[in-house]
Amino acid sequence: MIKNAVVLGLIFSAHTLAFDLENTYPTTEIKYLDDGTEISVPFHVKGEATSAVLGLINAKRAKRFLWNDGWKVVTPKCDGKSSGKGIAAFYTQKITESPAGAYNETVATFFIQRRNAPDLDLPCPSDLNSLEAQVNYAMAAFTTINTANAEKQSMGLPHDYASFNFHLMLDNAKAVEAGEIWGYPKQLAQVDITLSENTHRLELAKKNGKPLLSAEYQRKIGTNTPLYSVGDNVVPSFNLPDESKIPQLSGVLTSTSGWILPFVGKFTIHSPKSVTTRFLRKTQFTPIAVLEFTNVEGVALPLYDR
Repeated sequence: MIKNAVVLGLIFSAHTLAFDLENTYPTTEIKYLDDGTEISVPFHVKGEATSAVLGLINAKRAKRFLWNDGWKVVTPKCDGKSSGKGIAAFYTQKITESPAGAYNETVATFFIQRRNAPDLDLPCPSDLNSLEAQVNYAMAAFTTINTANAEKQSMGLPHDYASFNFHLMLDNAKAVEAGEIWGYPKQLAQVDITLSENTHRLELAKKNGKPLLSAEYQRKIGTNTPLYSVGDNVVPSFNLPDESKIPQLSGVLTSTSGWILPFVGKFTIHSPKSVTTRFLRKTQFTPIAVLEFTNVEGVALPLYDR
């Protein structure tokens, strides 16, 4: 088992900052789907697990998927020169309760920064051969990003460093439609997530059943710690549903049983015939670590005003 201190950054101890999300972020608006389903904003969810497989990508190739002119790919440096790498996350979510019902979901995202923001002092991703190095790198990256965002976060302003959530795949048509409220580019698919005591498995397929991706990793081989995550999400500008807003929103995720662990498992792309798997293949996504939240509660906040 890898032993590491709890990160003081993007990840906090839930014992320190835990609170009731329902009371802290009460419903301010009700929207309706085509069939009359009520969708509360903010959007509250509960789930069995949320997992973020963190990996390195080819930053130059990732630019082709960044559909927002005011942003660029976060690229760590090595000896003062660009490493050519970016940092991405492939999320899987097993949601059991939401205004749109239960659903399984994948989210393809990578770290970005505003073009006028200073470059982050991230560690060089050159030597990640050991499991401990992989976990330490992931923790250092999150800590650095959150520290840089702390001032604006405290004022409730959009962050300068964020995740670009450019494609999501779900197995619930109502949840796909609900994503239009924020401008999330969601696609209906077959998403099978299976959790056993020691293994997390995903099978992702198109809605016609054709396989796209399969992944599995070993659980409980890292550090078990309560986790609390606050971050900004950016969505494609062309999907923006409200011109008075900007394509950026804040989200909160909390768990009393989170894990930070190295990626020990398999990650196989069967077909590039989706935006998600095309990105993962084109950018040569290489898993290095996992953040896993179990028994989660989360909330997606409204889009920021301009």
